[in-house]
This record gives sequence, structure tokens and C-alpha cells, in this order.
Amino acid sequence: MKKIIISICLLISSFQQTFSQATKADPKDAEGWYSASLKLDLPRKWESNLTYESRFYNNLKTYYGTYISLSGTKEVSKVVKMSGEYRIAFLNKGITHRYTLGMEGAWKIKKKLELSGRFQLQNRIQDSYDPLEANDKTLFWRFKAQAKYPLNKKFDVYASVEPIMEFGGNNFVDNWRNIIGIKYKIYKRTKLDLSYLYRPDYGKKTYNRYYNILNLNITYNLKIKDKNKKNKK
Repeated sequence: MKKIIISICLLISSFQQTFSQATKADPKDAEGWYSASLKLDLPRKWESNLTYESRFYNNLKTYYGTYISLSGTKEVSKVVKMSGEYRIAFLNKGITHRYTLGMEGAWKIKKKLELSGRFQLQNRIQDSYDPLEANDKTLFWRFKAQAKYPLNKKFDVYASVEPIMEFGGNNFVDNWRNIIGIKYKIYKRTKLDLSYLYRPDYGKKTYNRYYNILNLNITYNLKIKDKNKKNKK
């Protein structure tokens, strides 16, 4: 565990030195997204996830905001799940609310390789602290394709691509999220997810931006047993 923590610290340090702050002359930036999640495996094929996340930009030096999200997922078949999520973000410039509805399918290939696809509709409402700035309501749709492969009992590697599209936006694709990552099982119910996200952003009217993002998440999984089944036995 100590070796993992040291490796993460060295990775963050090298990440800060490799990339620089975004400007209009050089629109590239390095960001850090750090989060912790509580995942609940509920009875009747339900699942819930509560996540707290902090983000930093400007070469990982400047605090950007805090994100709190609560989601629910229902398994409707062996390969298909339906999901919904509410997220509130406390940012430097205001508060953002986001509502999401989605559907996901996953398929096993040759027992180990897992391919999955996810479709989501998102409604984002931004409330600015500036009284002169109008609130913004934007509707997005996004599709994510992912491949995951277990290296052994503790390590999984994965890669995904996800275009995000704004309804009525200036561009057909608002931005891309291209991810490569690795998941490590620390303990029986705890997993560490470390990934790199390359995000070209085409949403600006005058110039494009490119983000290099280090994403670190720790998830604790708790299984809630069905009391009704115990009573029937």
C-alpha cells in the first residue's frame, strides 16, 4: 500500500511538470480530479453510488470546485442496466446542477474481455454568482464505448472513448473524453481507480482547448442483504 501511495505522488508530481496552464495562445491545461465513492449493492438488482470529488486546474495548482453526485442503477437483464444521477457542483463562479438518465450494456468476450456501451441524456443548469450573468441551461447527449480486461485477481486495465454532444451547439461534438486506466483491488471491498483522460474541447466560439486530466478515485463497496429472503428461509 505504501508503494502505491508513493507511486501516485510521483505520478502527480511528474504530471504537473509535464503540462502547463491553458491560455488563448497555448490552450492546453493539466487538471486533477480526485474522488471517493461509496457503492451500495442493493437487493433486487439495484445499485447506488455516492461520490465526493474535488477538481484542480492550472497545472493542478488551482482549486476549481467540489462535485457531489448520487446515482441509482437497476439491472433489467443480464446485459442491460438503466441509471439515473443527480450531481451538484460548487464552483468558483457558481453552482451547477446536472440531471442524467442513461442506459448501459455489457458483453463478455472470451470470458475475460468485457465490451460495454453507454448512452446518456444530461440536463445541466448553471447558476452564476454574478447577478449580471444569466443562468445557463444546456442539454447534452453522450455515448461511451469501453473495453476492460483483467490482468489478474487484483488488476484490471481499461480504455474508453466518449463523444459529448450539445443539442443546438456550435459543433456536432462538444468535446471528447478519451481514457486509459487501471483498477486495483486494495482490500476485499475497496478499489483504487487511476486513469489518464485526454479531452479535446470544441465548445469555445473563438478557439479550442485541450485538457490532460489525471483522475484518481477510491471506491468502497458495501453489499446490503435482502431481509425478506432471510425471513422466507
